[in-house]
Amino acid sequence: MKYGGVVDELARRGLAELHTHLGGSVDPAVMWTLAHEQGIALPVKDYWDFEQLVSVDPRGVEGLPQLDAIYKWTELIQSSPLAVERSVHGAIGGAYRKQNITTLELRFNPMKRNRGGERDLDHIIMAAARGLDRASLEYPQVRAGLILMMDRTFTRAQNEVIVEKAIRYRSRGVVGIDIAGPRPAPGRYAYGELEPLIETAREAGLGVTIHVGEEGGPDGIAELGEVIEQLRPDRIGHGILAAQDDETMRLLREAGIVLEICPSSNLLTRALPDEEAVRDTCRTFADRGVLFTIATDGPEMMQTHLQDELALLLRVGALTEAEARAANERGHEATFLARRLVAA
Repeated sequence: MKYGGVVDELARRGLAELHTHLGGSVDPAVMWTLAHEQGIALPVKDYWDFEQLVSVDPRGVEGLPQLDAIYKWTELIQSSPLAVERSVHGAIGGAYRKQNITTLELRFNPMKRNRGGERDLDHIIMAAARGLDRASLEYPQVRAGLILMMDRTFTRAQNEVIVEKAIRYRSRGVVGIDIAGPRPAPGRYAYGELEPLIETAREAGLGVTIHVGEEGGPDGIAELGEVIEQLRPDRIGHGILAAQDDETMRLLREAGIVLEICPSSNLLTRALPDEEAVRDTCRTFADRGVLFTIATDGPEMMQTHLQDELALLLRVGALTEAEARAANERGHEATFLARRLVAA
């Protein structure tokens, strides 16, 4: 591979991945076993059909709603303390063994893994912490942390509980908060209502990243600007629409916000139509001084790996070799784990 040299070099030194979902980061073989151990009724009976059930078709999906439908299965399978513990442990070990990822943040929504209140939320989060601890013993080369996710379809009270739990378990490996989930249709999500929760988390020392600016056209760009100005996150998940608006890029630069770019994911969900759009988006950010790092969104679900993402960007001319090195180094620097280490 033409660009194998610089990618191999980065892998030897250790890669950083800051945007990966627990539901998309666990080997399907592990998920298959977890489903059977819990007696979950699956719509398929053959492992190879199951692998397709929990993975994105290489031809892509029609959009984010179809991606959410895949996540519903992985979230259901991970809806027990045992399953969460083994999933976190497996995701960290897999990232190190397959890609030499040495800085890793895993994000998940604990309320989407407690079966509507049937499972105790604290047990789910503590199980994730145990998975983190087990992985730290087996893979001491990896520094890893957890990000708890709020959801745009949740009530304020539900999201408030997630922030409270994130603060409570900060000493057990929770390093940040996020919000994702379907956007309301029609209309825009009222991000301003989250401001008190975000401030509480920030004051407690947690990092803040927000899923926004991935799709939605002009409304998506407006939401992105609202998030930057009202919530002042440290990082933004995706944020690719910013490349279409000079003012939004100015706000990102001035705030020093780091975008978490997931190229293959954006192609598979059609947030970006083709590799040319990937190239133009990343080149715009690089040329305009917008900070970003590279991630997969979920390597097993997207059937890609971080080295593949870097090779893709180099191949299409989205990044120079120096920019690829800088993006990976920025991942090591922008991690919320650094705050945890300082606090410790």
